[in-house]
Amino acid sequence: MSKKGKYEVQKFTGIPVETDADGKYQLKLDHNGDAKLHTWRTGKHTKGKYQGPGQLMLTENNLTVVILAAEPMAFKDRHSETPLQRFLTTKITADVLAQGLAELK
Repeated sequence: MSKKGKYEVQKFTGIPVETDADGKYQLKLDHNGDAKLHTWRTGKHTKGKYQGPGQLMLTENNLTVVILAAEPMAFKDRHSETPLQRFLTTKITADVLAQGLAELK
């Protein structure tokens, strides 16, 4: 990117996760048993690299989230989304990813 201070912005859709008794990541469900989709974006100080759906990331509030979808976002639109803190190298299991992807539809 040629302009000073500009960086590539991507928008991510994901669902917060928590660990179960076995330490495996599961979708975090609300009191109705529903998983809630949220969006974040890469920020200037976001650490790590996005590898694909099923990867975990940390928000600025240290919430662990599974990424379900990524799309490019215009730099000028970035303030409409909250930046994420870092990409984790951890991925969730295929069955939990399938559960999350089903929520996207």
